[in-house]
Amino acid sequence: MTYLAAPDPGPTAAGTKDSRLDSRARKAASAGFVGTFIEYYDFGLYGLLTVYFAPLFFPAASTSTSLLAGLAVFGAGFVARPVGGLIFGRIGDRVGRRPALIASLIVMGLCSGTVGLLPTYDAVGLWAPVLLVVLRLGQGLSAGSEMLGSVTFVLESAPPRSRIFLASLTPFGAALGTTVATASVWILSSTVDADWMRQTGWRVLFLAALPLLVVAVRLRSRLEDSPEFDKMVENNQVASTPIRTLFRNHWHTILLAGGVAIAANGTAGLLAWFSTYLVGSRGLQGSSIFAALALASAIGAASVPLSGWLTARFGQRRVASIILAAFIVSAFPVLWLLGTGETFIPLVIAMVVYNVLSVAIMPPAFTLIAQLFPASLRYSGSNLGQNIGTVLGAGLAPFVGAQLAIISGSVFGPAIWIIAVASIGLTALAILAWSSHRSPSIWDDGISKSIAPLVETD
Repeated sequence: MTYLAAPDPGPTAAGTKDSRLDSRARKAASAGFVGTFIEYYDFGLYGLLTVYFAPLFFPAASTSTSLLAGLAVFGAGFVARPVGGLIFGRIGDRVGRRPALIASLIVMGLCSGTVGLLPTYDAVGLWAPVLLVVLRLGQGLSAGSEMLGSVTFVLESAPPRSRIFLASLTPFGAALGTTVATASVWILSSTVDADWMRQTGWRVLFLAALPLLVVAVRLRSRLEDSPEFDKMVENNQVASTPIRTLFRNHWHTILLAGGVAIAANGTAGLLAWFSTYLVGSRGLQGSSIFAALALASAIGAASVPLSGWLTARFGQRRVASIILAAFIVSAFPVLWLLGTGETFIPLVIAMVVYNVLSVAIMPPAFTLIAQLFPASLRYSGSNLGQNIGTVLGAGLAPFVGAQLAIISGSVFGPAIWIIAVASIGLTALAILAWSSHRSPSIWDDGISKSIAPLVETD
C-alpha cells in the first residue's frame, strides 16, 4: 500500500487533515440528507395524492379507471429515470459530483411546484394530462441521479471508518421526506373537507416544494466537490466517455446492480399501491389511512440509521439478503392484514412491518451499488444500474400490484410481485458473493475497496 501524501509531518498536521476530512464528510452527509429529503418529499407526493387528483386529469366512468391512469403516469416518472441517470451521471463523472447534485435538485423542485399550478381536464382538455405527464417525466429525470449520486458523493467524502454509516443518512433523508409527505397529506386531509382536498388541498402540498428547493440549493452550493473527484481531476483521470466505457466494459456490473435495485425499489414501490387500495378500493376513510401511513413511515425512517450501522458492521450483502428474505416471509401476513383489517391497529401493524423492511434495505443496497463501479465511472454507472432496476421495480410496482389484485380478485395477488422481485435481488447478491470469492482483492467484508481512503491507494 502506498501513500499519496508526503510522509506524516507531525501530529498537528495529521490532526488538521483528519479534522478537515471529518468536517467535509459531515457537510456532505448533511447535504445528502437534506437533498434526498426534499426530492423524496416531492416525488412521493404524487403517489400519495393520486387518489385525489387523478379524476381531475383522467375523468372516467369509474374511479378505478381514473386511478389506474394516474398510477400509469406515476410509473412514467420511473421510465424517465434512466435518461436522467445518463444525463446527470455524465455531468457527475465529467464536470463534478456537486454540479450534478445541484442541477438535479433544481429540476425536481421546479417540476413539483409546477404540478400544483396545473389546470385540470375540465379547463384545458387533453393538455391537462399531457402537461402532468411532462412534469412527471421531469421529476423522473431528476430522481434518476439523486439517491445514488448523493450516496456516491458521501462515500467519496467520508473517512473509511464512518463511510457506510454516513452514506446511510442519504436514504434516511429519503425515508424522512416520504414520512413528512405522508404526514402532510394526513394532516391536511383530516382538517379540511374531502371536496376541498380534491379541488385545492393537493395543490398546496405540491407548491410547498418551492420554498424547500431554495433551502436545499443554498446548502449544496456551499459544498466542495468530493476528494475522490478532485483527485481524479488532479491526476487527469476523468473519463472522457463514461457512458460508452460503461456499456463496453462494465455491462455485467450494470445488470447485477440493476438486479439489486429491482429488489430494493420494487418491494418498496408497492407502498404507493397501499393508499389507493385502502381508500379507492376498500373505501376506508382517507384521513385514517394517511395517519397509519405517516406513523408507519416515521417508524420506518427511524430504522434507517440502525440499518446503516448493521451494514457497516456485518457487510452489505449479508444484511441485504436477510431483509429480502424477510420480505418473502412477511408478504402474505402483511397483505392479509391490509385486506381484512377494519380498525386502525392491524393496518398500522401491516404498514409498519412493510415500511421498516422497505427503508432498511436502502443502506446496504444503495451503498453496494455505488461501490461496484470504479471511481471514474461511478456516478454514471451506479445511477444507470440503479435506474434500470428502478424502472422495472418501483415504476411498475403500484400498477402491477393493482392489476394483480384486480385479476386475482384477492388482496394476496401482489404477493406474487413481492416474492418475484425479492428473489431477483437474492439471485444478484448470490452472484456477487460468488464473484467476490473469485476476486477477493476488491472486497472487504462486503465493502468494495474501489473507493480508497483519501490519503491511501492500493
